[in-house]
Amino acid sequence: MRDPDAGKAAHTLSGQIADALRQRLLMGELLPGAKVSLRSLAASFGTSMQPARDAVSSLVAEEALEITPTRVIQVPELSRQNCDDIFRMRVLIEGDAAALFVRRASEQEFAKLQALSEAVRPERLGMAFTDHMRAHIQGFNDWSFFVGDRCGSPLMRALIHRLRVRMAPVVALALCRDADEDYSFLEFSTHIMMEMAWVARSRDGERMRDLRRSDILTYQRYLYRRLGWTLDGRSS
Repeated sequence: MRDPDAGKAAHTLSGQIADALRQRLLMGELLPGAKVSLRSLAASFGTSMQPARDAVSSLVAEEALEITPTRVIQVPELSRQNCDDIFRMRVLIEGDAAALFVRRASEQEFAKLQALSEAVRPERLGMAFTDHMRAHIQGFNDWSFFVGDRCGSPLMRALIHRLRVRMAPVVALALCRDADEDYSFLEFSTHIMMEMAWVARSRDGERMRDLRRSDILTYQRYLYRRLGWTLDGRSS
């Protein structure tokens, strides 16, 4: 007979491994095409292969990892259309999540949002985001997840996390590229983050939705420019 406690422990461990993989993806440690080894995963967590295999399976189901026909586990190389679709979904979902957040947030949460907005101002990161990529990625993840986790919709929260994990390797790839810095974007980013922190306190959900959507669309243009893409689908 199978030991139920052993099964629970294995499930918990597979969840821990999956969370660790998601965090590595979110922080830009795994770029598109990067390989993932089950053996290395199992060894790093001091476990058998099965929890590592279960963790990878869960990320494959979320489309954050893929298994090639030759059974290689790797980070997907998203097509331009995939990226466009993810940004379309992010604009809709994260815009609405921001609107819901401001209608139900407490004074303490508004203060926290203000602090998170201050933390991602370009001058706090040495002006050029790409000079401090990990701090840039961490700051924007913290801001987005703080709002999404407190919007009051478990489904929207789950979708925000899933879409950001899928897009994270492409974000990191764009930030790694050698390209001239777009200071007009940096100035706009500073302005819009502080504007959102101010609008949040007014509980103006419609305005907050519009600002968040503009923020995401502008960031999309910034990343695409670094990748050599234009919004009409052509390479620049």
